[in-house]
Amino acid sequence: MFEGNVTTTIPFDFETGATCLLEIETAHFNNKVLVQIRFNGELDTCIEVKSRGLPNRSFDTARFNGNGMNHSAQQQEENNDGESDEDEFDYTLAEDSLSNYHISTRLGDSNNMKLPIVCSQIAELYYKAIFPSCANDLEEVSPVGDFVISLSSKLFGSNSTYDDFEMLLMLLRNIREMYT
Repeated sequence: MFEGNVTTTIPFDFETGATCLLEIETAHFNNKVLVQIRFNGELDTCIEVKSRGLPNRSFDTARFNGNGMNHSAQQQEENNDGESDEDEFDYTLAEDSLSNYHISTRLGDSNNMKLPIVCSQIAELYYKAIFPSCANDLEEVSPVGDFVISLSSKLFGSNSTYDDFEMLLMLLRNIREMYT
């Protein structure tokens, strides 16, 4: 089992108060990674993030472009009006990393749509930065695709504000610094 923790104060410009503490603790088990994000000691939401979906490299993008697809004669006649519409049938896949996760709220407000996005970004941080860079430290615990993230919903309130993105960046930066 691998454990880590970091404590930081939230700057006053986030309008959350001058004495707000952000505590992040993590524990790596054989089958899950537990992440706890406390805002002034409070946890009120628990979200489970499981790695699901198709791997990004499993698609053969050559079969999606315009040359590989069969177009009907009617479509070809419609395009013979003197203009070349080759771009119309050029299908390329866009990588959507958020669709690689199955996110379920176990405790808390399931109507808050910010928290699942925050948790998927935390999972992406682990997959793309933490697991590859900390392979030696985490050798006794295999990188797993399941996370249990407990956090305070007060970090990302229900009202939309411009500070949410800065709060997410600060949160991800502190999680990353915990492993360096």
